[in-house]
Amino acid sequence: MTETEYRVILSEFKGGALLAELPVSALSYRSILNAPGAASFTVPLAAEPLAGLDWSLISPWRIIAHVQRGSRVLWGGPLLSWNVDLAAEEMTLDCTGLWEYYRRNMINLGYSTGTTPREQTTIARELIQQFADNPSPVAPGQPGYWGSNGPGALTFGPDLDTMKRERTYPWFEWKSVGEAVEQLAGVIKGFDFRLDFAWDVDARVIRNHFRFLYPAGGQDTGIVLEHGANCTVTSVTSDGDKMCTETGVNGAGEGWSQLKSWWYNGQLETEDGRRIPRLASIATNNSVVRVDTLTAQAERMIAVGAFPVIVPEVTLHPGGEYSAAELRVGHRIRVRARTARWPGIDAEYVIQEINTKVTRTGEETTLALVPVTIFERVDDWVKGELEAAA
Repeated sequence: MTETEYRVILSEFKGGALLAELPVSALSYRSILNAPGAASFTVPLAAEPLAGLDWSLISPWRIIAHVQRGSRVLWGGPLLSWNVDLAAEEMTLDCTGLWEYYRRNMINLGYSTGTTPREQTTIARELIQQFADNPSPVAPGQPGYWGSNGPGALTFGPDLDTMKRERTYPWFEWKSVGEAVEQLAGVIKGFDFRLDFAWDVDARVIRNHFRFLYPAGGQDTGIVLEHGANCTVTSVTSDGDKMCTETGVNGAGEGWSQLKSWWYNGQLETEDGRRIPRLASIATNNSVVRVDTLTAQAERMIAVGAFPVIVPEVTLHPGGEYSAAELRVGHRIRVRARTARWPGIDAEYVIQEINTKVTRTGEETTLALVPVTIFERVDDWVKGELEAAA
């Protein structure tokens, strides 16, 4: 196959054994940093490879689909639903990103670092493996069954050396594994993550690799997207949805004994030329047992909320210099756009989301971006230099 051709490959979710290649007439897939994403495939029922297919295999959560473009596997996730259009003689398969499975599992035995802080990526990996991914060694209902009875779908690289944290997740809270990892990632000096996919040729399976990205703020690529040259910037938006001047974060405990922290940005309410009314933002992270960790999260929310976010909407040129195959969520790129009566943008962004649609007429890829300045503001806030980041 050429580097622009697509394949959709079905495998067993538990075990990873290859099942079939789907002959699709249209597909779309979406990758999101620190989140699941989704995909949809349209399959003509009259297509030759479907002859003799065991249709009982096409069952939600039993199979996982992977999207391959050329030699690269770009997306993977379990089947969530299917629909047959009898008039058109087509089947539509809707899949969710693989990370959704880990959101759908809970910490059912409890987990604690105790009083000794541990590397945050180690905590994340152990939560995923112990409570969501590792297959259970015993049958359901037998002693030792509690914990994980997962598909064994993920591989991990070595744990990183980033930040040590204390975390406690009581069993009775039944906290989502995915939510716990996302909250662990989303604090000052936290991390980003994504799932990468690749063929294991010897084993004849596709491997799903959980990749930690540290520090948060994007992996530099040197890629420049310029409006009119290799992309189209359809619009630029200034978004103040996350702006705030006051933040409160709740931690472990209940009532008067619950740990809490608060932070405030008075400068944003009083400085001439940019002052706004008070805006509050509240978050809860019941697994946190240290006030300084809650304070760091409150500070991060204040830093992120100190300015509106200016975001371009970018569509890659079909057959152009860059495509979905060269880009990954978490990549850092530069975007340039100008027009006659507006100063334009020339700034660095982190790819937060990649959306691709493929039909008989061609391929379209759009990017959702986050300004790198958000991450720089967090660093400047910690150093007491936020004003310089404006």
